[in-house]
Amino acid sequence: MAEYAYLDESLDINQTGMYHLSVQAGLNGLSFSILNIPENKYVALKHYPLVHEDHQGYLEGLRRVAEQDEFLRRSYRSVAVMPVSRRSTVIPAPLYREEEKENFLRFNLSPAGADERIRTWPLRGLDARVVFAVEKELDDLLETLFPEARMIHQTVPFLEGIVRYLGSKGKEPAVHVNVHDDLFDLAVFRGSVLQMVNTFRYRQVNDIVYFILYTFRTLEPDPSATPVVLQGKVNHNSSLVETLRRYIKKVSFARRDPSFTYSYTFNTVAEQTFVNLFNLYPCV
Repeated sequence: MAEYAYLDESLDINQTGMYHLSVQAGLNGLSFSILNIPENKYVALKHYPLVHEDHQGYLEGLRRVAEQDEFLRRSYRSVAVMPVSRRSTVIPAPLYREEEKENFLRFNLSPAGADERIRTWPLRGLDARVVFAVEKELDDLLETLFPEARMIHQTVPFLEGIVRYLGSKGKEPAVHVNVHDDLFDLAVFRGSVLQMVNTFRYRQVNDIVYFILYTFRTLEPDPSATPVVLQGKVNHNSSLVETLRRYIKKVSFARRDPSFTYSYTFNTVAEQTFVNLFNLYPCV
């Protein structure tokens, strides 16, 4: 059963050929949104939590949700699927070579395993490319469930969304954090220039705080003036926010892209929660 199921009254299941479908597959479950392309309006948002004891249970849960949800069985004008994983790296476009993608991953992370498939996707706003690894069984399942989908790593809409929001605004640094269930993406921008991006695992809130503060010590932005912008699985009164505010003056939350409109039914969901999912469509 869906934990969130927000459907606009204008949503027409017989008109999905005019819609775009964005899907996020993470350890906490499967989330998806539907964009009415002619109206430029998001008209559906659903999240299915998955309870599983092992990897095979997780895959079976994904399959079951995708095969049972009536909207996920439909055809769309375009589809993007976003597997959430830690294994990715960003390569400047002038340096990128397709035949070297495995070496790029090996240089920045450990070598790709026999059970992984390497994929890439362009970062148009940064003139760069994300190289990422997806576990083969998961990759095969997602291709089977969504055969027309573009497979895009979660750091792509995360970074592209920041660039679109920043535009040409100033040159001051800002730290952006996208929180998932067991990992988080962290990016540092100075104006629209990316200084650093990485994905870290965490077990507790203090792990996230540690990496953010370590970033401040390493890159030396001013904690009294540099904003930390949060999105994903974090709310306004969480212990993460409370702890961060002991050390950092400017803690805020990401907003949805104002170039789209959103169904009023989404109003009960904290705006920052699904920013990355909504930012997936412009990357396609």
